[in-house]
Amino acid sequence: MSKIKGDFLRRELSRLALCAAGFAVCLLVLLRFWPRGRDLLPQLTAGIAAILVLAVLRAAVQAHISTRSLNDGDICLLEREYAAPHPVYRVWQGEIHLLPGIIVCRSRGRLLFLPVDRIERVEERTDRVGLQRVPFAKFVMDTGQAVSIGFSPRHPEDSGPVFAWLAGRTGQK
Repeated sequence: MSKIKGDFLRRELSRLALCAAGFAVCLLVLLRFWPRGRDLLPQLTAGIAAILVLAVLRAAVQAHISTRSLNDGDICLLEREYAAPHPVYRVWQGEIHLLPGIIVCRSRGRLLFLPVDRIERVEERTDRVGLQRVPFAKFVMDTGQAVSIGFSPRHPEDSGPVFAWLAGRTGQK
């Protein structure tokens, strides 16, 4: 389980590093065109640092909370299957790992574990992102919970193999 959490946190940290670089560029542009903003530079820098620290803390708490819903049998199965080669596809701000017994997904700063045997149905839909139509999947669990995962606008073709894999596992067309 530590490898899965570590991978999740590593990917989230790299995503947050890109956000920090974006904040730095915006700060430099702001200071270039607003010279009086130099007086506020320490407060702006402290605010950006606080936002990033809170985002890292949120990712760590999210990883811990998502693993609490798994029992010991699921954790042992998950560790064994995650270490073996398995298909990985891009989703919106993350990736989806298709393991034989459980689906592991990092999407929009969330770490999700979806046991395949608890999935009642998968609904395939499309969403509009800008001028593009991007597919997303809505997983309806046997507990009544529904989880939506959007695919990457840069890699919408990854949805085909994922839906085919899911159709083979859940018995749906």
